Amino acid sequence: MPDADVMRARSAFDELLRFESRGPGDTANAMRRIATRAAIPFGKLWALRYRPPKEIASHVLARIEAAHAAAKRQQLERLAHDVAITAHIAGAAHPAVREGEALLRAAGGPAEGAAPRVVRAARQQAPTHPLELTDLPLWRAANEED
Repeated sequence: MPDADVMRARSAFDELLRFESRGPGDTANAMRRIATRAAIPFGKLWALRYRPPKEIASHVLARIEAAHAAAKRQQLERLAHDVAITAHIAGAAHPAVREGEALLRAAGGPAEGAAPRVVRAARQQAPTHPLELTDLPLWRAANEED
């Protein structure tokens, strides 16, 4: 069973590190940010990444999984926000909006209910053709007769 716990911790930490990393060469800094945020000693994370232990303490595993769940929830909230903005700009029928909605439904996370509600509101407010030039305020102002 300790091997399964170590593998769970490694996979959750690897994904968490991928979320946190800002690019090549930022691994150590990302590990420090995760360690600070999750209250895990940096040495434990370093060992988990570069020298996998034979067993892992339950409180370290719980903190890694909690940090992973929080990061995943944050990613879903960002996706829901991006879907809402894209639906408002490009229209609810845009393929990117449909793809984002499908990902949110598949994830089934806490952001699942928020995005469709915002997208429905954007559908109701969106013009029939999202790229209609006559809907632009400057175009209307330039072409209005006094």
